[in-house]
Amino acid sequence: MKRKLLRKAVSLTSVVVALFTGCMFFGTILSSAHEKNNPEETVYKYYTSIRIEYGDTLWDIAKETMTDEYNSTAEYVEVLKKMNSLDSDDIQAGQYLIVAYNDTEFK
Repeated sequence: MKRKLLRKAVSLTSVVVALFTGCMFFGTILSSAHEKNNPEETVYKYYTSIRIEYGDTLWDIAKETMTDEYNSTAEYVEVLKKMNSLDSDDIQAGQYLIVAYNDTEFK
């Protein structure tokens, strides 16, 4: 009689462990499936032209328009100079400057 009781206890313990393991396994699957349905928001890079106003400097414009991918204003100033075929930091009121910007909306 003690053996039957012991076998039932072992069987019951095995079933509980199997159920617990199954719940953990399927919970992990469901959790990862839920994460895949919520991807990070896509960011698109666009370019626009801005008119330089009196008193504007390339460095000020760079500070205002710099996107997250650049490590410093100096780095972005160099990018602006290349994009706009500028040999120096000198800009004049009335000129147009191409700048990049990021947006989460696809245009």
